[in-house]
Amino acid sequence: RYWVMEMHVDGFRFDLASIMTRGSSLWDPVNVYGAPIEGDMITTGTPLVTPPLIDMISNDPILGGVKLIAEAWDAGGLYQVGQFPHWNVWSEWNGKYRDIVRQFIKGTDGFAGGFAECLCGSPHLYQAGGRKPWHSINFVCAHDGFTLGDLVTYNNKYNLPNGE
Repeated sequence: RYWVMEMHVDGFRFDLASIMTRGSSLWDPVNVYGAPIEGDMITTGTPLVTPPLIDMISNDPILGGVKLIAEAWDAGGLYQVGQFPHWNVWSEWNGKYRDIVRQFIKGTDGFAGGFAECLCGSPHLYQAGGRKPWHSINFVCAHDGFTLGDLVTYNNKYNLPNGE
């Protein structure tokens, strides 16, 4: 809220955001929501359908009005691209777009249809959840993988020899 109100930041990207959808050992619906909810026995690490932190950010009068972007996976293997709890305000880094576009550019057979869907905003991922094409943040390279130059030049990372 401080960053939005005082520094005029207009949005946030949450790295490995799926971790915020998991139940913690402190999960207690009475403390979070003020009343028990059905099925309140949650194993630590279980993905929650309505995770309280995402719910609170989404419905906050200040934070709910800025760009909220989830990297919809985490280090524990939870992959929620197209299924991240969104309250119709969250966008997602579309890792499937990245993977399909890379395969198509390489010339791998069988990716033309997937590539066409990607160019149309990945409706196979977002349309059923009521979201629009702009909820898909499309990218091919990022801070933690190949540089774009390496992506189109090498089959394997080449960062040590080329000084990157």
